[in-house]
Amino acid sequence: MPTTTSLEVQGLSFPIFATFGLYALVMIAIGFYFWKQTKNPEQFFLGGRNMGPAVSALSAGASDMSSWLLMGLPGALYIAGLLNAWIAIGLSIGAFINWILVAKRLRIYTEVVDNSITIPDYFETRFSDDTHILRLISALVILVFFVFYISSGLIAGAKLFEQTFHIDYSIALIVGASIIVVYTFFGGYLAVCWTDLLQGLLMMIALICVPLVMLYHIGGINEAKTYIQEADSEFNSSITAITAYTNDTIALNIRDIKETINNNNTSKTLEHLESLSHSISELQTMAIQETEKDIDLLLQQTHAILDKYKSLESLQSKQADFLRETRALLSNIEQTLQAKSKEYKDHFSFFNGVTWISIISALAWGLGYFGQPHIIVRFMSIRSTKDIPKATFIGISWMVISLIGACLVGILGVAYITKFHLSFNDPETIFIVMSQTLFNPWLTGIFLSALLAAIMSTASSQLLVSASTVAEDFYKKILKTNATQKQVMFFSRASVLVVSFVAFFISTDKNSSILSIVAYAWAGFGASFGSVILFSLFWRRMTRMGAIVGMLTGAIVVVLHKNFFYEYFPIYEIVPGFICASIAIILISLLQPVRPGTKAAFDKMIHEMKAGNI
Repeated sequence: MPTTTSLEVQGLSFPIFATFGLYALVMIAIGFYFWKQTKNPEQFFLGGRNMGPAVSALSAGASDMSSWLLMGLPGALYIAGLLNAWIAIGLSIGAFINWILVAKRLRIYTEVVDNSITIPDYFETRFSDDTHILRLISALVILVFFVFYISSGLIAGAKLFEQTFHIDYSIALIVGASIIVVYTFFGGYLAVCWTDLLQGLLMMIALICVPLVMLYHIGGINEAKTYIQEADSEFNSSITAITAYTNDTIALNIRDIKETINNNNTSKTLEHLESLSHSISELQTMAIQETEKDIDLLLQQTHAILDKYKSLESLQSKQADFLRETRALLSNIEQTLQAKSKEYKDHFSFFNGVTWISIISALAWGLGYFGQPHIIVRFMSIRSTKDIPKATFIGISWMVISLIGACLVGILGVAYITKFHLSFNDPETIFIVMSQTLFNPWLTGIFLSALLAAIMSTASSQLLVSASTVAEDFYKKILKTNATQKQVMFFSRASVLVVSFVAFFISTDKNSSILSIVAYAWAGFGASFGSVILFSLFWRRMTRMGAIVGMLTGAIVVVLHKNFFYEYFPIYEIVPGFICASIAIILISLLQPVRPGTKAAFDKMIHEMKAGNI
């Protein structure tokens, strides 16, 4: 077998540093440019409802994708191939349906009925809620989830540059947060959308250029296919050898250990454990890079127990602990090697090793779009409903091209690494590694700026939505209803600082367990807000209480399913959450009358939509 060369992320060079610096200055300059043009809250949070189709479309796309587009997706395709493309397919379908179903009606309704600026604003006016309950619930959900969302983005960016350029985590966090806060604070929605436009174009260009150059160096499509199949064959042969040795030698070692445990013969158990460690060491010789990590961990765990109880005295004094830890080790070894035996790679298969439930779960990611406040707010700000078809075409074209490019980076990465006998540790850095390997440092700096753009575009959009929730939904509508526009603008910019400070504070602990809540956010918004948004735009009979119960049901079911029911029914939690929320909306709405004015407002939206005046 040819010798492999380790290929890892390189350190910071002057060209990359200069490119990053220029990129940051451009983002900040855009913020200052729009500072003087932002005079009132509607301009600060919606750009004065005057955004063109290209800006709206690319801003919606860039604020959606984050670093997942350039790291998570290519890494997933590198590891397992096209079976991990189902999420990308689901997202593309969901985004398209979102533009078709939600954009036009939400744009009209939020202007003709009380000029709603925020999503909680829309909920309150749509259901004639003079109690502010809907506003408070939705505002709190947005604020809590988005603060963690923003902090997760800050952490992702800081970790990325800490690992990539060997910059101290704290410094990377301060720099990244400062850039986002400055252009959002000064320029508001206009700055966020125009920076998103540039960032979206930068991301797409990078995802076109990198796979094309990779394909050129590999030698074409046929060559790439050959090397990918070679890599799959090598992996599958390794798994076959590991499985055969496990069924023969490892199984015998484990059986002997279990017998001595049952006989309380601790000294014999220790001897057999030594034999097991030698057998696991033999497994290492059969493993390739992708399979050896788990085996190395099993060997380390085995050695840890042997070292801990190697003297007869400690073994006798801690016999119960030794037997308990050994049983746990054996269980872990059996589970790990059993899982390994089921691994089989075919990078060109959409169905290898997947079930219909897993496919449905992946496609269901598309449901999340209907309830993401930082995405659907783009529909509220577009200049005219006449621009929506053009914006839809631009947005979905950008999304499909970018997703295909990201998938190709991952798939072609397998061929490139195989052809040139390379190796590297983290599949999610394949885009970074290829950018640094195939291009000169100046172009590398531009392409890696695309990665920073992906992180910043999402975080800034979520920061602005969170600030609008504080300023509009709490301060202006509840705390000080007679506030002047100048006071609201001051509080709006102050809210940007407050929300960013809270997110920054959470981000200082890069291992914070609080951030596990973020895993629920996409499903939570999709199940609770998404169901309410869709029904509110298409069902005239929907009531205020139906919206409240539906919103709460969606969120609660997502959390319960993820924590308690997933092991019994392993489907993505957005599916049961969305279904239960929809049922709750229908049942509760049918049990009570619609509030006065609600049907009239809905009819007004339908009339304006047919008239085409907005």
